Amino acid sequence: MRSTAREAVFKFLYAKQFNDELPSDFLNNLLKEGVTDEDRAFAHALADKIGGHKEEIVSIITDLAKDYSYNRIYPTDKCALAIGIAELTYSDDVPGSVAIDEAMKLCAKYSTQNSLSFVNGILAEYYRSIGENS
Repeated sequence: MRSTAREAVFKFLYAKQFNDELPSDFLNNLLKEGVTDEDRAFAHALADKIGGHKEEIVSIITDLAKDYSYNRIYPTDKCALAIGIAELTYSDDVPGSVAIDEAMKLCAKYSTQNSLSFVNGILAEYYRSIGENS
């Protein structure tokens, strides 16, 4: 399932915040048995999109988190935001509402209750802004 693939990417991004030199097979090791080849490819594509557009994604988060410096945002929230923004921006096959919902599920599972409204607010604002520019 794509949700499982997203969760693996979330864990990969979280680990990367503390160790930029992860083994090349780290993401594959996070993808549990039973994950389809299609979902494995989805996870790798999502991780590549985030990695390839890291500066842009960080800039978007920084601009939208008006009262917080990027460094003050919880690491788990950064992961959920990066996944949501990457899917909203670079994944034509993922509806915006699904991208936001999936990011919120990850946030609910791995972060704080206050993080839910913070992450949802940023993703909703970003979704509105790209909708207006399309």
